[in-house]
Amino acid sequence: MRWLTDETMDLTTLAHLVVLGLIGVVAVASATSARADSVAGAPAAKQLLYLALGVAVFLVVQRIGYRDWADVWLLLYSAGLVLLILLLLVARPIGGARSWFELGPLRLQPSEPMKAIVCLAVAAFLGSATGKLDFPRLIKLGLLIGIPTLLVALQPDLGTALTFIPLFLAAAWLAGIRARVMVTLAVIAALAAPVAWFVALKPYQKERILTVLDPERDPAGTGYQVLQSRIAVGSGGAFGKGLFRGSQSRLDFLPARETDFVLAVIAEETGFAGVLVVLGVYLSLLWRTLIAASMSQDHLGTFLCVGVASLWAGQVFINAGMVTGVLPTIGVPLPVLSYGGSSVLATFLAFGLVSSVRSQRLVNV
Repeated sequence: MRWLTDETMDLTTLAHLVVLGLIGVVAVASATSARADSVAGAPAAKQLLYLALGVAVFLVVQRIGYRDWADVWLLLYSAGLVLLILLLLVARPIGGARSWFELGPLRLQPSEPMKAIVCLAVAAFLGSATGKLDFPRLIKLGLLIGIPTLLVALQPDLGTALTFIPLFLAAAWLAGIRARVMVTLAVIAALAAPVAWFVALKPYQKERILTVLDPERDPAGTGYQVLQSRIAVGSGGAFGKGLFRGSQSRLDFLPARETDFVLAVIAEETGFAGVLVVLGVYLSLLWRTLIAASMSQDHLGTFLCVGVASLWAGQVFINAGMVTGVLPTIGVPLPVLSYGGSSVLATFLAFGLVSSVRSQRLVNV
C-alpha cells in the first residue's frame, strides 16, 4: 500500500463536492426550518456533519490509492452483497421498503456505498482483460451489475436500481461491445417492456409513470408531488424568492423537500440562476472525472472514472427529471445536496477513488 503525498492530492475535485455540500446544507436548513416535527436547525446540522465525514472519507480513499482498493474489490463486493441480503431478511420496513439498517438514531443504507463498490468491481473486471467485449464477458459483466441491482429492486427501491443501468451501458460501450450486440440488447429491452408493465411493476409504480403523462389524473394523490414541485420550480422565476422564503416548502406543500425534491427548493428560492449554478458545478465535476479517465495510466483507472461519471450523471439526470415532472417519482436523491448521510458518504467515496486516479498519474508505478 502506498500513500499519496500532499503534493499529488486533488483538492479541486474535493472543492467541487464541498461547494455542493454547503449548498445542500443551506437548502436543507430552508426546507426544514418551518417543519413542526423537528428541532430547528437539526437536519441542517446533521447534514453538515455528514459533509465533514464525507471529506474525511474522500481524503482517506484518495491517499490509499485506487489500485489498492481494486486489489480487494471481491471482498468489498461480497460484503456489500451480504448486507443487501441481510436487509431483505432482517431489516424493518421503512416507508414500505427494507432499505435501511437502524443503528440507534442513525440509519445506514447499504445500496448507496454499493454504487461505488460496483463501479470499482466493474473497473477491476474489465481492466484486467484486453480485446473486445465478447459475449461470455458481457454475461459476466451483466451478472456483476445485475445481482446487486436485483437485490436493491427487491427492497423495493426501483430508483436506486435504475441508476445502475447507465453504468452497465457505459462500461459495455467502453469495453468495446459490438454494435450488433447493443442492437440485440435494445430489441430485448423493447420486447421486455410490456412484460415488465403487466408482471413486474406494482400498481403504484404504474400510476407514477402515468402521472408523468397526466399529473391532473390524480392531483390529490400520485400527481400531488409532481404538481407541487412544478409550482415551486416555476414560481422561482429567474432569481427566486430569496433564501428561506419559499412558500411551497415553508407552508408544507412540497413533500420530501429536503431529500428527493431539494432541487425544487433551490429553484423556488434562487430561481433559474441558482439551478444553473448547481448544475454547472455538477457538470464541472463530471467533466473533471472524464478528464481523469483520459489521463489514467491504466485501463483500471479509465473504467473506474467512466463508471463513476455515468452512474452519478444518471442520478443527477433522474432527480432533475423527477423535480420537473419529466420522469416518474422513483426516489432518487440529488448527490450531496439531498439530506441523508449514506448518499453523501457514498458520493465522497466514489469521487475519492476518481481523485486517486487523477493524482496517481503523477506517481511512478
